[in-house]
Amino acid sequence: MNSEIVVAAPSDLTRVNVALRSDIRYWTRVLGVSELALRSAVKCVGEHSWDVRAELRRRRRP
Repeated sequence: MNSEIVVAAPSDLTRVNVALRSDIRYWTRVLGVSELALRSAVKCVGEHSWDVRAELRRRRRP
């Protein structure tokens, strides 16, 4: 039996919509971050997924 949880992708993968629980669930899993980190990145750079990814990568650098 497979114990991996499947999370459906949002219909628009170019945007991170933190108003939708399903989007938060998807993006936190895909990006490996907490909801707080995701919301913070979206607040900082906007909802475009590439910008959010870049911001989270930038924050991980020492």
